[in-house]
Amino acid sequence: MMNKRQLILMAIFTAIETYYFNEAMMAEQYLIAGFWGFLVARNLQVSYVMSKIVATIDRHIQKRK
Repeated sequence: MMNKRQLILMAIFTAIETYYFNEAMMAEQYLIAGFWGFLVARNLQVSYVMSKIVATIDRHIQKRK
């Protein structure tokens, strides 16, 4: 599980990566945009997996009550 510090850092890095992705797209630098897009997609995948883990834990806790 991610702690609060990791979550904040991931959110900050995702925002920075998104900014640079958008800048590269606007400047028509598609290779660089692909690099930043890959990093953004990786962060989104980590977020998706973490949300699934949290949902599973929540369901498990609800079963115990």
